[in-house]
Amino acid sequence: MMSKAILVSTLSSSEIHQELRDEKKEDDSWSSLPEELLSLMLSRVYFSDYPRFRATCASWQRASPPLELTPHYPKYQSPCLLLHGLHRAIEFFNPMYNITYKTDISELSHITVYSFNHGWLLMGSGDGHHTFFLDPFTKVKIEIPNIPSNITFSKICFTSSPTCLDCMVIGFTIILGDLRVGIIKRGEEKWTIEDFRSSQFWLRFHLSDCNPILHNGWYYCLDTTGNLGVLKPESVRDSWHIYPQRLPWKLRDTLRQCFIVESNEDILSVFVYCGGDRRVCVYKLDFSKMVWERIEDLGNRTLYISNTTSFSTNSTIRGMGNKIFFPKFNGKDGVFYSLASKRYHTYDDGACENPREIKELKEFVWATWVLPQFASVSGEDPKW
Repeated sequence: MMSKAILVSTLSSSEIHQELRDEKKEDDSWSSLPEELLSLMLSRVYFSDYPRFRATCASWQRASPPLELTPHYPKYQSPCLLLHGLHRAIEFFNPMYNITYKTDISELSHITVYSFNHGWLLMGSGDGHHTFFLDPFTKVKIEIPNIPSNITFSKICFTSSPTCLDCMVIGFTIILGDLRVGIIKRGEEKWTIEDFRSSQFWLRFHLSDCNPILHNGWYYCLDTTGNLGVLKPESVRDSWHIYPQRLPWKLRDTLRQCFIVESNEDILSVFVYCGGDRRVCVYKLDFSKMVWERIEDLGNRTLYISNTTSFSTNSTIRGMGNKIFFPKFNGKDGVFYSLASKRYHTYDDGACENPREIKELKEFVWATWVLPQFASVSGEDPKW
């Protein structure tokens, strides 16, 4: 068989140049694809695989610019559910394609995820006092000062990216009916602890399982009966208010789960009730009266609900709007609730109608919805 070297030597200089031009043209075919087709192709590459896609070869790299420069890829990427636990592998579930991906993020082993925002996980390990940030996609880690040993927070969240100068971490807990808050700002070395007493001292406020949300400088949180608590964390006097909600007693007595989520300029609450059908109701906050008003339709909005973090997105994919995604599964299939049909559904378009089937849906209480952010810090771990 003629070797490649001998074969090349028999070609003229012009023929060699022509072959090289043909090879280059073939390589460039990836980057010359129509923008719409390229966007669709990249939308099916899971975000953790995107760097591997770019590293395959030069032509693939040219076809897929850095994520922070790619406006088309993120708009097709839905939030993904981070599944973790003491006795399970760490996985990401993509609800758009009903696919679960395993990951090798060792930093997520044997830890508690408090919240996710701005591309960062806020987590705790050990006895719950060691707290740090982690970018799950670049694995950049930021340590923050430990929570005081005599304090245990039931909920912890943060205001902005930990790389921003105005980042503030805030923890919440209830002590004898009063709200105790711990605050630490970027650059500080110790936590500030404050107690807040509501003027409605006769109201007992028990934090629900979901994290508070930040909206226009105020924190909004729910109690286990749907009542609303509002806090201005940096204003000590008269900054903690409780707004009782006049939900029907029949619903209040059967309330199983409460969630709160910011959606565009609205604040929504999602209530899941007991009973065979695990009925879901959505309310919007009327800021003029500070009461929940029932809504029956989300339009093109999609809600992603969990105890640690919840998102609202404006769906760009047909059929994704007016749905609520919970960290629930029927076997390996993800489950969502449709406000249109008022039923739970699986991805094979099967409705969960049998009460026993609904009760047996597997729920991951500590799962966390995450939304990829593509301009995070890389290199050495930044300092708090």
